[in-house]
Formats: sequence, C-alpha cells, structure tokens
Amino acid sequence: MYIAGWGRSGTTIVDNIFNSYKNVFSTGELFYLWHRGLIVGRKCGCGVKFTQCTTWKNILSLAFADRLPDPAHVVELQKKAIRVRHTQHLADGTLTAEAEEYLEIYAKLYQAIADVTGAELIVDSSKVPSGAALLTRMPGTVPYLLHMVRDPRAVTHSWMRADSGLRPTASTMHWLVRNAITERLTRAFPDRHTRLRYEDFAGRPQDTIEEVLAMTGVEPADGPFVSENTVLLKPNHTIAGNPSRFRSGEIAVRPDNRWRAEQQLRPRLTATALALPMLHKYGYSARV
Repeated sequence: MYIAGWGRSGTTIVDNIFNSYKNVFSTGELFYLWHRGLIVGRKCGCGVKFTQCTTWKNILSLAFADRLPDPAHVVELQKKAIRVRHTQHLADGTLTAEAEEYLEIYAKLYQAIADVTGAELIVDSSKVPSGAALLTRMPGTVPYLLHMVRDPRAVTHSWMRADSGLRPTASTMHWLVRNAITERLTRAFPDRHTRLRYEDFAGRPQDTIEEVLAMTGVEPADGPFVSENTVLLKPNHTIAGNPSRFRSGEIAVRPDNRWRAEQQLRPRLTATALALPMLHKYGYSARV
C-alpha cells in the first residue's frame, strides 16, 4: 500500500501505526532509500545508522546479492524518469528505458522486503505519486493507494514551525499539485484506493486505520490500539520521514490544532486563497 499526498499531512504517525499491526511492515519513505539511506547515511527508524541495520542489510542482500545498484545512479534515474510530473505517463504510457530500469530495481526490492519480513502487507509512505504510479506496472504486486489530505493551512503552519524555509505560497502550491495528481492517479487503482483526511484520522484513529486495512484484506486482529485513541507503537525500520518515526511505546493520538491559535493572518489568508478551489472538495471551510 502506497501512501501519497503532501508532507506534514500525518503520514508518519499513520505509517507507524500500520507497522504495529501483525503481518504489516512499513518501509517508511522507500523512495529515499538511495539518497538519505545509502548516500547520506541517515538513521533507520530502529535508531541505528541505515547501513548498519540488520533488517535492511538482509533485504538488500537478498534483492541484489553482491550487485547493489549504485545509489547515485538510482537517484539520477529518479530525477530523469520518476518525477512527479511523470506520474500519469508512468501509470498508462510507454515506459522509458530509465523507468524500466528503475521498475526492475524496485520490483526486486519489494519482493525482498516481503521475503525477509514475511509481511502480508508492505506500506510505503514515500508520498511521491510517481512512485505509486509505477507500482501499477510491477508484476506480481497487488497495489493499493492511500491518499492522505490535511487542511492546507495546518500544513503551511507545520512547515513554518519546522523552519524548513517553505513559505505559505510554495507549501500550498505543492499541496494543490500533489493532491490533484493523486486524485487523477486513483483511476489506476480501481477498487483499491481510498482517501483519509488527517482530521478524521486524529478524531477516530482506530476506526479509520482499520477501515483502510479492511480495503487491503489484512485482518486487524491483535492490533496495537490500547483504546480508541491510544496506540502501542512497535519499533520500526522506516527510511526517512518526520522525526516522530523514532517514537515507540504507548502514545495518545490527538488532533493537532495548534495552527488555529498560532498561525498569523497573512499565511492563513495566503493558504486559504490559493487552496480555495479544492478546500470544499475535501470538506474544509474557507472560514476558520
């Protein structure tokens, strides 16, 4: 199951909750394995440096033996053939040689993840819709799409709090483009896609998560929820994502509405005006 959408929409906590169900393994943002994991050497969700994580060592060894693709080359393939603007063509067009090569690499990778972890469901929270499109061309795979959405004003506030340098105009334009492309991509996932608003998830976490699992056919028995709003997170092996991916143990899931009190008027008006064409589509009011 591929989680698509724009950043700061709650994908990391949703990803970690899925990972805590039996027979589910979350990769985190698998798209960034090559750069953030192998080139930069960031930490795996388990806390050790990615290149030292036994789970990922076993996965990469099984997938590629002693012929691991050059990480820099894979990053170049992403830049040339797996960009967001290529999404629709990757879903229904003729693949370029670069896209075919990338598809072959990821087919081996996904198969090795399944074999090493024994998971019934693999969750990839990369969010990049072009990666989801390519899944529909992958032999032996039954792909599902989870489209996550959050109020664009809350998203803008989160990016600004993170001191990312992403201003309200840029954040909201990315929000519009990512969501529009993901909406169109759902046609490639007939009866295997659903949309989840962060606000609905935060208000009813157990129910909404298990509704998504039901779409994939995974049995939610022996799940991690202690109560409707409290979950016991297992340690994970996620690649990239929000720093909250390193959290494990018992946590309470609550709506994060700090933006309503903290956000200044100008960024709020900017995000509202730019996102207006799609606000009502996702059930958000122009007035807050």
